[in-house]
Amino acid sequence: MATDEEKPKQPAESAKPAEESKPPGPPPPSLSPSPSAAPPPPPSLSPPPSAPPPGPSPSAPPPRSPQSPPIGAPVKVQVSKAGAEEEEDDGLPETNQRLLAGLIDMLVVAGLCVTVALIVPDWPVVSKLPYLVGAAYLVLRDSLPFLGGQSIGKRATKLRVVKAGDTPLVGDWSAAAARNVLLLIPFFGPLVEAIVLMSREDKPERGLRLGDEWAKTRVIRDPAVEENAGMADDEESATSG
Repeated sequence: MATDEEKPKQPAESAKPAEESKPPGPPPPSLSPSPSAAPPPPPSLSPPPSAPPPGPSPSAPPPRSPQSPPIGAPVKVQVSKAGAEEEEDDGLPETNQRLLAGLIDMLVVAGLCVTVALIVPDWPVVSKLPYLVGAAYLVLRDSLPFLGGQSIGKRATKLRVVKAGDTPLVGDWSAAAARNVLLLIPFFGPLVEAIVLMSREDKPERGLRLGDEWAKTRVIRDPAVEENAGMADDEESATSG
């Protein structure tokens, strides 16, 4: 009987090890927050940075105006005549100054002829003296020592005749006669010299008439007058300052 009562207990004992051999399942999730997890940052209220406006591509050429020349075409640069004269000041006077000086000297010649004709008696021997005095002044006017190598017309217009090295013609009678001999021909000589002088205004021979080429001379602005004018300007600026 004892054996019969022990038999039904065997299945219960055998089921216990089966329950013990069952692998443990995952632990239940914890409801408490993890201490290591940081709270998420609060949302930023500042607006997002605005993106810069799109600019032109560095490789793209700048827009051209309708009047701009095509790319690669030669560009012409215009220089004003006044600016060129300031940059290349060769000391030569303007043509109108030369013509004005010549006109004044012609009036001086006419005045000398009339004055001598009124002074000397009307004798056949000296009847040509007024014309000789006028011709002498016209030919030698640029070398007269008592005028300092300046004719009356050039002194009035602040001009001077110089040779090579900018030396004046004081006492150089041959050079003065060579540059003025063509003027002895009435009307024709002065007219030809005026035409030659004006026709060379924009040429390398600017400021040279035929008489200047023959005598190797040229007419310049009087350096002494320009120096005195510059000193006067400096003094005036110093006193005003």
